[in-house]
Parts: sequence; structure tokens; C-alpha cells
Amino acid sequence: MWKINLFLLCFHGILYIFLFFHFGAMKTCVLYFSRTGKTRCVAEAISGSTKAPALDITSCEPLVVEDYDVLIIGTPVEGFRPTKEILSFIEQMPQTKGKKAIVFCTYALWKVGTLKTLARELSKKGYSTILSVSKRGVKPDKTDFSSILDQVRRATEE
Repeated sequence: MWKINLFLLCFHGILYIFLFFHFGAMKTCVLYFSRTGKTRCVAEAISGSTKAPALDITSCEPLVVEDYDVLIIGTPVEGFRPTKEILSFIEQMPQTKGKKAIVFCTYALWKVGTLKTLARELSKKGYSTILSVSKRGVKPDKTDFSSILDQVRRATEE
């Protein structure tokens, strides 16, 4: 009996190694909408840190998400909510199963339920939100994103 268990353990290990090297690590991309450039700054910082492409949703189709296992999605807060542009993009995304999302927002005063709204809308599409982060008062070229970058890097490495 122990020989069978040992064989199964070895087989599963070899299968895992094959799948990892054959398919690679999880493919990640950063999707964002930015009206003033502040959310774009955060998206580009995350993109640089994770080596994931950053895509402005105004210049890509929602079907692009099919190519990725993890989506990092960002929006500014407008009227205590995510922008209508990012919500419309999520609504048009194809249904999926077992994929992950990280959501982030930039804001001046209050973020209220922005991140929860993003997570809820992504959940309707089959995404599991593994991290929610925000940055208040972004000033391009003057804001320290290290806290957000560390959190995102840890979440994408798990």
C-alpha cells in the first residue's frame, strides 16, 4: 500500500512541475480607467512592479481578459463609486470561473464602497477578489506607492 501512495505522491509532483513549466505562472494584467492621470500612475507603478502589461480600458476590448488568470483593476472614485466606464467594462467582460482579481482605487476625499462595488461586480463575472487597495491624494511623480506595490506583489506571488 505504501508503494502505491509513494507512486501517487511522485506522480502528482511530476504533474505539477510539468504543468507549471508548460503553462507558466499565472498571467496577470493591469486594467485601469483614469480621467486625470492619477489612476494611470498607480496602474503603471503596479505594472512595472509585477511585469504585467497595463491596459487602459478606453483602448482595449473586454474580451482581452480571457487571456489572463489574474486581473488587477483600477478606477478613480467619482461620486463615492467606481466610474461608470470601469463598471461598463466589467459588465461587458465574458463570464469565467476560477480567476482572480485585485482591485484598487484612487481618491481625493472618500472611497466609501468603491472597492466593494468593484469586487461585487467582478464576482458576478466569476472572479474572486484576493486584494483591495487604495491610494488617497495621488500626485504624479511625488507619491510613494511602495505599500500598494508590496501588497500587490505578495498577492500575485501566492
